[in-house]
Amino acid sequence: MKRLEHECYKLAGRELNLNSPNQLREVLFATLKLPTKGIKKSKSGYSTDADTLEKLAAAHPMPAKLLEYRSISKLKSTYADALGELIDRTDGRLHTTFHQAVTATGRLSSSDPNLQNIPTRTQEGRRIRRAFVAREGWILLSADYSQIDLRVLAHLSGDPTLIDAFQRGEDIHARTAIELLGIGAGQVDAEARRVAKTINFGLIYGMGPQRLAAQLGITLAAAQEYIKRYFDRLPRIREYFEETLARARTDGFVTTMYGRRRYLPELGAAPGGARAQAERIAINTPIQGTAADLIKLAMIRLHSEIRRTGMDMDAVLVMQVHDELLLEVRKDALHPAAEAARREMEGVATMRVPLRADLKWGPNWAEMGGGK
Repeated sequence: MKRLEHECYKLAGRELNLNSPNQLREVLFATLKLPTKGIKKSKSGYSTDADTLEKLAAAHPMPAKLLEYRSISKLKSTYADALGELIDRTDGRLHTTFHQAVTATGRLSSSDPNLQNIPTRTQEGRRIRRAFVAREGWILLSADYSQIDLRVLAHLSGDPTLIDAFQRGEDIHARTAIELLGIGAGQVDAEARRVAKTINFGLIYGMGPQRLAAQLGITLAAAQEYIKRYFDRLPRIREYFEETLARARTDGFVTTMYGRRRYLPELGAAPGGARAQAERIAINTPIQGTAADLIKLAMIRLHSEIRRTGMDMDAVLVMQVHDELLLEVRKDALHPAAEAARREMEGVATMRVPLRADLKWGPNWAEMGGGK
């Protein structure tokens, strides 16, 4: 943070408080005269939020440095500083609290501290994960459902293309790219797969053409064409979404595969933001909610199996992060524990497509290898 601070001072031509919006505004728009077109403005002046800094990064190096500074600052305050204070002095470990009834989709949530949002995407974030270590003589084992939302969608919708791809063990994003872009298997490069992956996950979460265009950096017309082509090639998914929405309007709620309900009174509201949001939720909840049900059932089964086989002195469930279960396992019990995790997670339900759990293990939460 100190290094980034001094780099920002150099780029600004003077020292300033990087946490002061007023001083940042003055430097960015008065001193450096960065463009203000399309920048949000309030009574106090132009915005200095992350979206603004990302827009300005193309015009000058200082906004990018500011974003980097904020990212490191958040890691320090939220994790490096705060987590150490929450260590239980009696056993030297962190203990979170899980909540069953906070999230509307049915996922577990975690607080005091929230251990479900420990960063993983950036190199700096992974350094925080490296601090989560197994006790001596033990190892951390991660069992993570592979593409669970898309597998649930394939099961609920009955779409033959998705079902075929999962039954064959194909790369689902590569298969979607072939269907969507009309290319051969040998032509699927990283960019084609990225487009397909964004669309696969985006449509589950109700992403419209505007957001898709922004995420892929393409025109609105191109995004609309991609969505049209997706539903043309996988028509059963469109039918399933339409059927789900029609039933939700009639019933006033949607259900997961196991019958758990989420009521959506906003579906009856006047056309507008609230109703559009309720429609997105109606499509997403049966998928994400079913995935939440499956991981909870898998946790119960795995816990019971560990006790039934007498492994409870050698393996213990320590965390659940949405689609991932984290266990702490004695090193010499790793393979039986890994097999039990795979067996219980993959065998938790009989569906039109196979469930898959990816297994990794290592001395800490950041450095995990192993096998699928």
